[in-house]
Amino acid sequence: MNSEIETVEEMNLIKGYWDKTYSPSHPFNHATLGIAFSGWAKPDQALSDSAEIKNRLVGHKYISLGGGNANGSFTQEILHSIITHIKNGKFSDYKGIAFDIEEGEANLISDFEHAFTAAKNKNLKVLVTTSHSAPYGIPDAQAMMKTFIRNENINYLSPQLYTSGTETENDFATSQGISWEDYAHSKPAIIPSIVQANMYHDAKNRFSRHGVNTRGFIQWAN
Repeated sequence: MNSEIETVEEMNLIKGYWDKTYSPSHPFNHATLGIAFSGWAKPDQALSDSAEIKNRLVGHKYISLGGGNANGSFTQEILHSIITHIKNGKFSDYKGIAFDIEEGEANLISDFEHAFTAAKNKNLKVLVTTSHSAPYGIPDAQAMMKTFIRNENINYLSPQLYTSGTETENDFATSQGISWEDYAHSKPAIIPSIVQANMYHDAKNRFSRHGVNTRGFIQWAN
């Protein structure tokens, strides 16, 4: 993105970045949101790993739960633990929780909804990010995404426009039968995760052709 903020719209954009607990990140100019990303779904592990970088986060501080491997896989047991941690104020050092939902068991829709409600009741923002348009490793991902798109307790949906995280252009592949047109009816604001901040205008223009109004982005690359 340009270093100069030129319009009111750009001033109001969410400009986030994923700050990896295992690899130092440097926020770009005007970052408004920093997410501590450990790759863990288990809340104790995520909190422990994220504590080391929490103070360096720029903008509103979020903690991420989940990820794209076995460590980040969601189960009912893990979600019940997350809900307990939320209710007990364990995430009070953060402005919000980013649920990175890529792998997990089936039949977790109501458990996720309870987690989002618990977060809202603790005045925590909720961000949900998925692999492309829907989680690749959850059996009932299509039904799950349809509920997320309608869920008023989710503040932001952040589809990942990459697979490896090293792409030089946005990857608009869809997954699990969820189209970008489905996102046009989203109650949560759409802020795609992209490799580099300068790829946002391309993402915004492409999404607009599907009737999707984006409100910002989250950068993956360090």
